[in-house]
Amino acid sequence: MKPAFIQSKLFWGGVALSAVLLGGVALKHRNSTSTFPSTVVSPISSNVAQPTDPNQILAGVETMTHPSVLTATDKEMAKWFAKAKANSGDSVSWVNLGDTLMQKARETANPAYYDHAEQVYRNALNFNAQNSDAMVGLAWVNGERHVFDKSIEWANKALTVNSKNNFAYGLLGDAQVELGDYEGAFKSLQTMLDIRPDLSSYSRGAYLLSLTGDNRKARWLMDKAIKSGAPYAENTAWCRAQLGQILLSDGNLLVAEQELTKAIKLTPYNVQVLAAMAKVKTARKDYPGAIALYQKINAQTPQHNATVAIGDLYILLGDKANADKTYAEVIALHERNKGTAHDHMQLAQFYADHDQNPVEAVRLAEEHKTTQNVFEADILAWAYYQNGQYEEAQKAIMTATRCHTPDAKMIYHAGMIALKRNDRPNGRKLISQALSVNPDAYPLMAQKAAATLKELGETSGNEPPLANATQPNSALPSPEKPDPAKATR
Repeated sequence: MKPAFIQSKLFWGGVALSAVLLGGVALKHRNSTSTFPSTVVSPISSNVAQPTDPNQILAGVETMTHPSVLTATDKEMAKWFAKAKANSGDSVSWVNLGDTLMQKARETANPAYYDHAEQVYRNALNFNAQNSDAMVGLAWVNGERHVFDKSIEWANKALTVNSKNNFAYGLLGDAQVELGDYEGAFKSLQTMLDIRPDLSSYSRGAYLLSLTGDNRKARWLMDKAIKSGAPYAENTAWCRAQLGQILLSDGNLLVAEQELTKAIKLTPYNVQVLAAMAKVKTARKDYPGAIALYQKINAQTPQHNATVAIGDLYILLGDKANADKTYAEVIALHERNKGTAHDHMQLAQFYADHDQNPVEAVRLAEEHKTTQNVFEADILAWAYYQNGQYEEAQKAIMTATRCHTPDAKMIYHAGMIALKRNDRPNGRKLISQALSVNPDAYPLMAQKAAATLKELGETSGNEPPLANATQPNSALPSPEKPDPAKATR
């Protein structure tokens, strides 16, 4: 059962917002906060002893504070750096410095900021062991690193000290979303909304709504987040990026492009906005324009998703040589980040999507074999499919599709798995649905889906079983919207 966002603060004009969300990336500022899971590969802290001397910590921070162009975040960082240096015992200054480091990490997708932020937050606790905002900061760092058990632990510590810390509830919700505990996320985010309805809570709610299939309400709530505003233009821009992607998933390219154009004018180097606009350009078949945007992202910090997308775009342009070169860079990027927590699933997805190393794809994906996260379950299912393990793929795709997430690729995977299990009617239905969601969002997938439907359409109704097909079991769930009566209590 899913609780509904129906408290008075979210009840507008007689329209109640039901509790169904999407996922996220971390935004935080002292008066308005928001967190959502980042696609950036984030390093885990090493076991090497971290500096405890405030001067050493500040020296490390200073290595990250010399950009060629000063943003609002850089100016805030400089201010709190100076305050912490002038009064090293002021835990509030240290927390604010940590917050600006995390904000900068979010804007640049550079995970190097996380280590410095962790040191800063821990130093704040050295001066005030009851500083709940420092505890929240450590929850934030661990959440961005995808170490969700630690993130939950620190968020709960913060709530023990201050039960009204709205950002702690937001981080709990983020971790619960990533772990696939969506009911728990509903409760945490409802509490966050009750404490403080703002850009942070609205945008989290919108993401969860979209993830579980209600894009209409997600658009409405994300628009409220944008109108709420934020001290940092990048945070509002992030919301516009998410709104653009929701609109894109609905096939509304014109409005998506308009929203993202506004965001780019305000934050021309924001990686989330650039990635969202690249997807719009891909959908419009402006492949060179999309490549240029992804390259602009990688010029700041090389990104797995951006690099994969560039390779796929070269394939669409018929440039196999550059595609192969780019795909080799994907593997090299993974090799450089072997000490990270989350890139294994990304590499598993890359292998499965590109028909490479199926055994290795399964090995990597099975690191999250018990996952309840719908996107991780989809990667696991597709890795099994590519390795010919169709029964395992069926179980994983059931987990992936249980929330009716409106993701064309996920629905396509469900259809292909159904076909391999000799469930042709449901396979056709799901593949057709994938193409109806928004085929331009995944052009390579759309080509394969269209070819599969054409092949099926040329066969008779009494065709023999597909190669390697198993006997049919229960049909895969149709990704239609759940009964609203069952989505609330």
